[in-house]
Order: sequence, then structure tokens, then C-alpha cells
Amino acid sequence: MKRGWWFAATACVVVLGGSQASGSGDPGPILDYVTSHALRPIDRAAFAAGTVGIVKPSAPPAVRYLDWRLLTGLETGSDAVEALATPCCGDGQDLTGVWLEARRQVPGIDGELYWISTERQGPNYTSIPTCFGDAFTTAAATLKARIAAHGASSPWVRAWVEAQDRVFEACSKDSITLPPLDPGAPAWLRADRLYQQAALALYDGRLADAEAGFAEIGRDPASPWQKLALYLQTRTIQRAALRSRDPAAFVRAHAAIATLAAAPDDTYGKGEVVRMQQVLDYNEHPATLRDRLDRVLNATSPTPDIAVQFKDYWSLSTDKPDKPEAADWIATLGARNREEGLSHATDRWQATHRTAWLIAALGLARPDDDGMLPLAQAADRLAADDPAWLTARYHLLRLRIGRVPDATLRPEVDALLARRDLTPSDRNIFRSIRAQLSTSLADFTTYALRQPYCEPGTADCLGVLAEAQLGRRGKDLLGLGDDARMTIDRLPLAERLALGRSADLPAELRLDLALTNYVRAVLLGRDAAVNETAGILATLLPQVRTDWARILRTPPGSDKRFAEIFVMAKIPSLRTDLADYTRPHGAEASFGGYWDDWFVRPPRNMAPASFPALKAYYQDLWWGGVRDDGREGVVDLTCNGRCGEAFPSRPAPFAVPLQAAALRERGAFRRAADIDRGRSGGTTLWEEALAYVAAHPRDPRAGEALYRLNRVGRWGSNHNQLSKRAFQLLHSRYPDTVWARRSPYYYN
Repeated sequence: MKRGWWFAATACVVVLGGSQASGSGDPGPILDYVTSHALRPIDRAAFAAGTVGIVKPSAPPAVRYLDWRLLTGLETGSDAVEALATPCCGDGQDLTGVWLEARRQVPGIDGELYWISTERQGPNYTSIPTCFGDAFTTAAATLKARIAAHGASSPWVRAWVEAQDRVFEACSKDSITLPPLDPGAPAWLRADRLYQQAALALYDGRLADAEAGFAEIGRDPASPWQKLALYLQTRTIQRAALRSRDPAAFVRAHAAIATLAAAPDDTYGKGEVVRMQQVLDYNEHPATLRDRLDRVLNATSPTPDIAVQFKDYWSLSTDKPDKPEAADWIATLGARNREEGLSHATDRWQATHRTAWLIAALGLARPDDDGMLPLAQAADRLAADDPAWLTARYHLLRLRIGRVPDATLRPEVDALLARRDLTPSDRNIFRSIRAQLSTSLADFTTYALRQPYCEPGTADCLGVLAEAQLGRRGKDLLGLGDDARMTIDRLPLAERLALGRSADLPAELRLDLALTNYVRAVLLGRDAAVNETAGILATLLPQVRTDWARILRTPPGSDKRFAEIFVMAKIPSLRTDLADYTRPHGAEASFGGYWDDWFVRPPRNMAPASFPALKAYYQDLWWGGVRDDGREGVVDLTCNGRCGEAFPSRPAPFAVPLQAAALRERGAFRRAADIDRGRSGGTTLWEEALAYVAAHPRDPRAGEALYRLNRVGRWGSNHNQLSKRAFQLLHSRYPDTVWARRSPYYYN
């Protein structure tokens, strides 16, 4: 049986009326290069082995508590890590589908039911979880047993399912009643109905009825639910006390728990007695309970109930000014007011000499802060076997990069990357730093690749393989780090082409480079670069191989130019930069995205060309941690804000002298999106293609080109009414073609 808690540490009712932790669970694992959640076995194993790694203030409080234990010399162990690192509420999983699938085995049951709401509306636009995963898995298991005993086609089994559907309907609705029970129903169904009635009363908040129902079940030795009755009755009495807050109700709840504690050792739920008592203490004597939990949670060895104890401890501490030390440290790590947090952490470090407080101060420090030097000196003095050492080295690199010679930092990062105990997340962080210290394109290529948190064959990674710009190398999935994509986009075309030839990059990433290089080459009018990329793309994007072949065999001139633009009209997501590019995948007809409008003759008075903002390279994440204080120069593409103050992102040193040439090239990458709304003028690449079609009416691609230009106008900026002009020419010149029939409208 999975265990959870109600409000504080209370485990909720299980089986058909079961539930788990009250509260919201975190989402499951997602594609990410840097994680502050210990969701993967490799990260949990590191914690269990006593390896802290880089402390991340954005981690859930329970994971920060694991950091605290290790930084202060306390033990963890695999059981404690598993309990603390697992998000509450069934790992955030929706297990209603287990029941929905099971009930479909019964003929005649409503097959249109595809979703069950498990929450009731609370005050102030909140929702209150009512039914949890165990309720649905146990209902499915019970149904399986009833089918095995009586057959799926039994009218009594169908009646059982119909009643259970009503029980689950009460998870989100008031005043639900069960269908009338046939007087001729067998004894097993009547026994199950009593349990369903009690569970329904519990969900509906009719606690007196629920208690009476469970008590009646307990008096019936023939009921299959009798062994649960005392425990469930006690739970219901406890919940009534928590709801009413009446002293007499608390006295009654204490008595009920004492009765369960005095029951024989094999009584169901007796192991929950301590937790149940703690729930009452949480509500009656919170300060006393918090102090007791602080002592327990700072003992050398973790207790079996450490996750529940920490939940109550944190809940009782989080909004209090006089926090116990561990809770104070956890809160200070992620202090919203940086200056206050830094001052407090520094004071605590000076008063206690605990390295945990040194780490908290380092995570909040900036290079120009007063008092930063003593922090850095203390961090430098930490021994390599100190649990805080790795985090200290990260922050020293963060505080020193760009302020001390790169040649001083480079060997240190190389030594860190030579360690065998780094988690993938921490290795990705140090690879990012090393890429930002690289001395050449080859050096940069070595460290640009990162391994995301996903496994080949799992839906959470392969489902976004193209969108996330991942590639395969053997069994590994690899991607370019955010900082690496930023550096690549600030390289001139010649260096980007050289990078695209690298055999060290997976084919999928070479495709991304080739496509963005191709667009740049077309806009710059560099025929040799166009041919090089088209030759690569004939293999890497064979869905439009015919177009690449036509480009390669057409000599320079207007015909070649049209061939170049024609294939671009088939690939909506083409861009000049990795920052906003999306890889095409599937058949050509399914290529998705929106077209850009590039100017070949821009309007007057456009703003000067510029590189994409650093913020454009943040991964699209389900959970945050990114600190955005508006300082463009310190956007954190290394740890995504998860490690405290931002690691200042910068192009790799070898790329800096090349940026002037790269910026000059960007003068040819002007887009309609770059001009103010309402302004017009200039000529786009698509209008150049439209002019070619108008001048070459016998070109066999003309009709298709106009069809595609109409789509470009529909799903692009439609500069100078491109859609209307392409539509009118298509229908006036090629009215009986399939391309005209596919274009019944134009778009303003």
C-alpha cells in the first residue's frame, strides 16, 4: 500500500475510497540538460552515496534538505533519498486511466467515460484533491477479482461497476447517490455496497455517515472489508477533528488512535498510529512538534518516516521568521531578496563556521559585492573531500570568469570534467563552462554537446526529438547546449560551415546546422556555400532531394536563385539562427511551422542588425528556476538559473574576434518581423520568387510556386499582401490546375 498524508502527515483512506498525499505533485521527468530535481536513478544514487554535487537553490525543499544533511555530515541512504526525492501525490501520475481501462471489460457499461475529475472546488479559486491513485488501482484490482469469481457478463458485476462509477463521481461533485440495490443481490455485492456507501460518504464530507458505515463493516466478520474497518473508522474520526477544530473532537480522535494502537499487531493500519498522532500534534501543538521534528531531522541517521516528518517540519517553518537552522538554510538558498539573503547567509556562516552557510552565501553573491573576497577565500580553502567542494568550485568559476585569465580557469574545468562522480546535470554545467573557455572551433566542438535527461525509447524524449534539436550517437541522445547554440549563431558562415562538417556531431545536429547555413548562404548570395549545404541536405533531408539536386545542377543566375527559394517555400520552420529554428520532420507535406519574410531590399531606416538576445536560447521548460532580473549580460545559459545567481553567458573566446564579420553578415538577414507594425516597403525573398514566376509563365513549377507563396502569405507576415498577389496570378494564369483548386482563398 502506498502511504501519504492528509493536511500534515495523515495517511488517507485506501482501497475503494483510497487517497494519498494532499497537495500538488511535481510533473514527471522532462527533457532537460540541467535538473534540480532528483528524479532520475543516477541522481538519487549520488545522494545515497553521499555525493552532494552542485547545490541548486531551485530544487524542491525536500531535495535541499538532502543537501543540508550531507553538507552537515549527516547520513542519507537510498531509502531516505527515495522518500524525499519522490514528488508527492503518486509522483504526479494520473491513475484514473487504470480504472477506466478495467471497467471497459464489463459489457453494457458506458464506454464514453474517458476522464474522472479527482478534485473538488475550494475557496478562493483553489481545488482540493479528494481521490488519489490508490483508489483507482485498488478498484481495478477488486473488479478483476469480481470478474474472475462471477464473470464479466454478470449483471451483479455490472451493478458493482455502476456503483463504483458513482463513488468516483463524488470525487468532484456534491450529493451523489448510489443506484438502488436489487433486493436479490448476492451477499458479496451487498457487502461491497456497504463499503462503497461509506467511501462515498467520506468523499461527500458526510463524516458521521462514513464513520457509521465503517463501524458496521467492522462488526461483520463475513465482510471482506472487515480487516480495514477499525483503521478507516479511526481515519474518519481524525478527519472530523481536523475539520471541526473542536477540542472535544480532538479528544475523541486521540482515543480512537489509542484504540488502534492497542489492537493486535497484525491489525491493518496499526503502523500508521505514530503518523496519525503527529497529525493531531501538528494541529494542536505546532511549535512543540516543529522543535521535536527539528531534533529528529538533524539526527545522524534518517528515520523511516523522514519524508512525512520533513513535510510537516517544512510546513510549520516556511512562513515563520524564527525558523530552525535547517529550515532557515533551505529558505535562504532561494531568498527572493538577494541582498537580505546574502547578508543573512554571511552572518550565519561567520557565526557557525558551517560550510552549508558558506555555500548559501556563495550562491547569492555577485562579483562586485562587498564582502565577496572573504567568501571566495574561504571557498578556495575547502578540501577536495569536503561535501561542499564541488559547489564552491562552480561558484568560484562563476565569480571569476571574465575577470581572471581564461588560461587559469581552463585546466581547473578540465580537471573537474575528468571526475567520474559527476551527475549528467553537473557534467553538462561544467561542459558549458568549458565551451565558454574554448580556444578554437575544434576545442569548442568537443564541449558543445550535452546529454539530456532522457533515455532512447522513452516518450518524454523521443516525442520532442526534433523540436528540441536532439541527435543520436549510438545509444545516446545528444544536443547542443543553450550556450553553444548562442556561440554558433554568432559565428560567420564560413565557421558555421566548418562546424557542420564535423564528424563529431550527430547527423541530426548537422542537419540543423546545414539548414540554418543554407538560409544564410541564400540570403548572402554565396553560391559555393549554397551548393555545399544543398549537397549535405540531399542526404540529411531526402524528403526534398529533388530540389537539392536541381539547385546543384543549375548554374548561378536567376534560375538557380528561384530553385533556392522554391525549396524554402516547402520548409516553413527555416531560420538563420538556431535560437528560433525548428527541425522539419516527417513527410514534406507535414513540415510544420511559420514562414519568415526575409528582405532582399529592406525598407529604409531599419534598426541596425543585431544578434538574437541571450534569452532566446533558454530551453522551453515545464518548471522554472530561471532568474530574470533584466540584465542581458548575465543571462544564465549554463545552469538556467538553477544554481543561484546567474552564470554570465558569453561567446567562446575564439568566436569573439569573429563577431564583427558575423554582425556584418547579419545585415543580409533582415526580416519583416524586424520592422515596426504598419510600416511597409522593401522587397522580400518571396516577392523575388513571385517576380520570377510572373516573368517565366511556362516554368513547370510556376503553379506550385504560387500555391506555396499563397501559403507563405497565410502563415508568414504576408508582407505587401503577398497572399493576394500570388492567389490572383495563380487563378488568372493557371485556373484549371490542382494548385488553383488547392487555393480557394487568399489572406489579407
